[in-house]
Amino acid sequence: MRAVAIAVAAALTISVANGAPRTGDDPRGLTTALGAEDAGVVDRAVAAITAPSAPASADLLFAAARACEDRLGDPGRAAAIYERILARYPDARVTTQSARRLAELRPLIGAHGETAALASELAQLTAHADTFDPADVLARGLRLAGAAWPGAPAAALWLADWLRRTGRLVEAQVGYARVAARWPDSPQAREAQRGAVSCALDAQDWPRASRLAERLPATAPADRAVRDDLRHAAARGQRRARASSASWLVLAIALAALLASLVEAALRSPRGARRAALRPPVEIVFLAPVAAVLVGVALTAHRLIAPAVATISLGGLAVAYLSGATLDQLRRHGRRARLRSVVHVALCLASVVALAYLAISRDNLLDALIETVRFGPET
Repeated sequence: MRAVAIAVAAALTISVANGAPRTGDDPRGLTTALGAEDAGVVDRAVAAITAPSAPASADLLFAAARACEDRLGDPGRAAAIYERILARYPDARVTTQSARRLAELRPLIGAHGETAALASELAQLTAHADTFDPADVLARGLRLAGAAWPGAPAAALWLADWLRRTGRLVEAQVGYARVAARWPDSPQAREAQRGAVSCALDAQDWPRASRLAERLPATAPADRAVRDDLRHAAARGQRRARASSASWLVLAIALAALLASLVEAALRSPRGARRAALRPPVEIVFLAPVAAVLVGVALTAHRLIAPAVATISLGGLAVAYLSGATLDQLRRHGRRARLRSVVHVALCLASVVALAYLAISRDNLLDALIETVRFGPET
């Protein structure tokens, strides 16, 4: 028993030692400070890590450089830290990543840092655009995109993406076209072409999205995959748009036919009995509580589907009312209703199916429904 206890104690000691932070690598918890919400805290942590006398590891320096890019919006300072990593830790595991980031930052800040201020302004703009006034974002983005510096294509592409993200789709399309026309050989031009397709998809301009997708370059397998995905998205959107138009047409015809049937039944009734045609039929008495329960369950269990459930339920009640009221009126006055009942059943089914498609497509539930049918519900 003593041997077992000693072995367990030794294992616990080793696991604790391995799980504890290495004080030599991060003696003052600077890694945690790099992720702080306060930019001042992050700035002081970076200064402590990069101080000449600080015994910082390559990993800690790399984390500081990333914080300069992502949190402080200072690419020039980040580039200097990456250079320090390459010089002092040529064999570290983060050296390759540092070299890659330095290669991307160097053209933006210039060989001697001459455009570092513009690069820093772009980084600040991309990081904090949501906190700025939209007019100020647009003005600063246009100024950075129009300046003569290597980061102009990136600034123009970011501005087009921001316009698309904020719902200004027409302006975004103009921005994407400007990037592709002004810098046709840049990597940003390819991204702008893809962005233009996505923008057309957001605007539900399916023909334009299809045309733009056909023009995408497809030299590499990855490019072909992206092009094919965008083409399929445009074709799928166009099919669904046609299905929505057909559903609206079917719904309008069905409702018009049911309403005309009710009007005809009322007009051919005796003058004093015409108001009875508006009396709620027995179907409504039974269906209304069921519809109310369905809507209530949807509201409490899954608010995402509640609007669709409410639309289908209320629409079903409406067509049931029109059909039931008409048939009741016919029976009250001894008119034959067998053939009209069959027609009403077909009209009700068609209208409910059309209404269901419109409801689930309007609330973007169609893809979720397809995934559920194909793979089953999430557990």
